[in-house]
Amino acid sequence: MHRNEGITIYDHPNSRSPNSHLGVFVALRLLASAIICIIFLTALAIKASPLLCPELCGREILHNSPRSSPAVILPVSCHSHNDYWRERPLFSALEAGCVGVEADVWAYKDELFVAHGLDTIVPNRTLKSMYLNPLVQQLEGTGTSLSALPATTPRGLYKSRPTQTLVLLVDFKSHPEKTWSLLMRELEPLRRSMLLTSYVSNQKIIRPITVVVTGDIPAHLLNQDESAESRDVFLDAPLSNVHSGLYDAANSHWASMSLTKLVGRVSSSGLSSLQLAKIRSQVQSAHDHGLKVRFWKLPTWPIGLRNKIWASLREEGVDILNTDDLQNAANALREDAAS
Repeated sequence: MHRNEGITIYDHPNSRSPNSHLGVFVALRLLASAIICIIFLTALAIKASPLLCPELCGREILHNSPRSSPAVILPVSCHSHNDYWRERPLFSALEAGCVGVEADVWAYKDELFVAHGLDTIVPNRTLKSMYLNPLVQQLEGTGTSLSALPATTPRGLYKSRPTQTLVLLVDFKSHPEKTWSLLMRELEPLRRSMLLTSYVSNQKIIRPITVVVTGDIPAHLLNQDESAESRDVFLDAPLSNVHSGLYDAANSHWASMSLTKLVGRVSSSGLSSLQLAKIRSQVQSAHDHGLKVRFWKLPTWPIGLRNKIWASLREEGVDILNTDDLQNAANALREDAAS
C-alpha cells in the first residue's frame, strides 16, 4: 500500500519486484550449500576420528577384532583409562599389553550399557557385547573348552605370561543395587567357566579376569562379614582411606586416587621431594594391605613432564600406570623392564 498526495494505492498481492525473487533464490542456494558443507565436514570428521563420537560410531567399532594375537605380546602394567572411547575398545589395550581396561556402565532397561553419559548410550554397546563376550572368545582361542581345563592350569589372555590376569574395572554410574544385580547376572557364564579371580577360604585365587568395581557401588560390598567368605568381584579401594582397615585383599584388588588430589599442582620440573614422600607413604600403606596402587588424573602435557611423572611413579612403587596413551606408556614400561 502506498500513500501519494492523499490518494491510497493498494498493491496487487502477487506483484513483486524481480529482484525480490532473485534474492530469495540466492538465499536458498546459499542455505543448501551450507547444509551440504556441514554434512560433508561432519562425515569427514567421523571417518577420520571415531574417537570424536565413540557412541555414534558404536556399530562400526564393535565389529573390530585383534590385529595381532596377545599370544606374542608381553604384558605390562598399564591400564586403559576410559577404554570404551577408543576406536577399538579392549583390543587396542590387549595389543599394547595392558593389564587393565575401564568401562563406565549404566543400568538401563535390564541391560548394562557402556557410555560416558546416560544420554549417549547406544543399543549394541553393552558390557556383555564390548567386553565380556570378546574376552571369553579370546580365551577360547581355537575353540578349546575352558571349562574342560583343570582349574590350576594357567590360561590367561597373554600366552607369554599365562598367569597374568586382566583387570576389568567397572565404574558404576547409576542405580547401585540394580547395576550390581545385572553385573552378577552377566558374570555368571564366566563364573561357571572359572575365569574370574576369586577369594575363597581366606585365599585369593588369581584367574584370567579380575573384576573390580568402582563409582556408585552398593554399601553392602564394604561389609566383609557378608562377602569375604566367597567373592569374585573386588573393590577399587580409595587409596587415601586404606589405613581405615576397611579394605584389604579379601574385598579389594586395587587402591586408587587422583594424583592431583594427593599432591596438588605439579610444577614443570616434576614432582617435589615432599610430593614424592606423600606418594611413597600411600604406596606403602596399600602394599601393607595387599593392594596394588593406581593414580588417575595424571598430567598429560607437556610430553616431557608426563614422561618424567611416569618414571617417578614407577620408582616409588606405583603398580599400575593409568593412561590414555597406551602405546607410549607400554613402551616406557618395557624400556624400564629392559634396563
